[in-house]
Amino acid sequence: MLTIRQPVAVKFILTEQTKQQLIAEHRFHIERLQMELEQLEVAGKQALEQAMAQGGDVAQQVKEQIEAEKQARIAQREQLIEQIQQIQQMELGTEIQNMTVETTVDVHVGDDWTKILQGAEIIIKDGIVHEIRRGGEPVPETE
Repeated sequence: MLTIRQPVAVKFILTEQTKQQLIAEHRFHIERLQMELEQLEVAGKQALEQAMAQGGDVAQQVKEQIEAEKQARIAQREQLIEQIQQIQQMELGTEIQNMTVETTVDVHVGDDWTKILQGAEIIIKDGIVHEIRRGGEPVPETE
């Protein structure tokens, strides 16, 4: 026997409650990004004024850095908006990959390697473990 570490996919079943929770989380992140953009605007003006006193090259570098920071946040915001639209269109009952955790698996001579490679999944529904699967098959509760 050998014990190996293996990733476990954690998925959740999309329910109305989960859908609304995801949308609320995304909207919160969008609002945070918007506040960061506003702060960048104010801080950027101050930094640019200070940099201009030091010379054109410094000012240009500061301006480019501020613009890059703004564009990164705008891209994140757009991605979150797109994700909200996707979530709104998803059918209830859809399984969505959420994260990956790690577990240990005992491997014995004679085990079906393809089933071991298929790994395990934990399925969550409204915050409760709904099902555990190993090798694509449900694991009985007695395990």
